[in-house]
Amino acid sequence: MQRTTPGHLLRRMTLVAAVAALGLGAAGCSDDNGPSTPKTYDQIQRLGNPLISEVLLSKASHPTHGTIGPDADAAMIGPEILSFITGAGSVAGRSAGYANTLGSVLLPDVLIVQTDKDPNAASGAGWLTWLPLAPFANGYGGRKPTDDVVDLALLAVFGDPFGADPDGAAGKEALTTDNVASDSPIGATFPYLGVSN
Repeated sequence: MQRTTPGHLLRRMTLVAAVAALGLGAAGCSDDNGPSTPKTYDQIQRLGNPLISEVLLSKASHPTHGTIGPDADAAMIGPEILSFITGAGSVAGRSAGYANTLGSVLLPDVLIVQTDKDPNAASGAGWLTWLPLAPFANGYGGRKPTDDVVDLALLAVFGDPFGADPDGAAGKEALTTDNVASDSPIGATFPYLGVSN
């Protein structure tokens, strides 16, 4: 005796087989050529403004700074930075108002490039040129190879770049430069920086 499969059951089995084949085909065409497993990475360093890690944070705090994200800067490293700038026994010894101005500029520790600003503006590219404060105003941020960021950082801590604490630099003018000039020739084509002398 010959058994026949009803038409609706045959169509359902064909549909299930087609869906299964389509699923297997899609899995075989995946770009990663292997099982899809989540990947995790360990952040071991982060450096936006050299002033943060190289001047304002103790060496013991570098691992913390290197492994947190910018969203945690104010809570995790902000107190140490303000203490360095205002502390009674600190070298900087600046006013709380000045420290707050500087903190609002430097935290979170990221480089800002404002692409909506005129690239031909007088200040143009440069470290902190995005600030709406003289002498930095009207630029769009970033960093130029010629930026002496160490001197700019020392000026920010010990000098008076914002006009917020005009008496702060008294007797500390020598601390606003490391007296080291750039020793790397800068070319007009990529990679721009030559071998240091």
